[in-house]
Amino acid sequence: MLLLHYLYIFLIEFYKNYLEIKDSHPDFKFAPATLISRDSADPYKGFVINKGSTDGIKAYDPVITDAGLVGYISEVGLTTSKVTTVLSPKFKAGGRDSRTADEGILSGRADFAKDNKCYFYNLQRDCSLSIGDSIITAGGGVFPKGLVIGTVGDIKQQIKGSSIYAVVDTAVDFDDIRNVMVITYYTGQGLDDSTGE
Repeated sequence: MLLLHYLYIFLIEFYKNYLEIKDSHPDFKFAPATLISRDSADPYKGFVINKGSTDGIKAYDPVITDAGLVGYISEVGLTTSKVTTVLSPKFKAGGRDSRTADEGILSGRADFAKDNKCYFYNLQRDCSLSIGDSIITAGGGVFPKGLVIGTVGDIKQQIKGSSIYAVVDTAVDFDDIRNVMVITYYTGQGLDDSTGE
C-alpha cells in the first residue's frame, strides 16, 4: 500500500512538471512513455520505450524529460520505439546560448558520452559564450525552439581552424531516466531534418 502511495505521488509530480512545459508551449502534443530496456552495448545510452506507432509515435519525434531534451525516436515498432540520445554522434541539432544568442551545432561525441556531456561546435571565435550559460535548441525541423540541453562546462579551441567549441553538461541524467514524454506534434514540426540521419 505504501509503495502505491509513493508511486501516486511520483506520478503527480511527473505530470505537474510536464504541465509547466505545456503552459510554455501550448502547441505541443505529448505521449507519456516508460523506459523498458537499455542497450548495454550502446555507449550513447540509447534505450527502448513502451510506446510505438499504435500510440501515435513517429520517427524523429523529440523525446524529453522535465529536465530537458533526451533525444529523438530513431526506430518505431507497433508498441515500442528506440530512442537515440543527445549523447550520440547521430544526433544533430541547432543550438543557442540563451544568454548571448550565439548559435552552433549540438551533437554527441564518444569521449563525452559516458559523463553525460555533449558537443556544441561551429561557434564563432568571437562569440560571447561563458561557462555556466544555458544551452537550448535553436528550433527548425526535428526539434522545437527552446528545449533545454544543459549548461556550458568548458570552452575550447578546435585543433584545426579558428572556431571554438563548448562542452555541455546535459540537464538530463541519462543514467537515471525512467519516464519520458514524446513530443508527437509541435507547430513547424518536420520542416527540416536536422538529426543528420
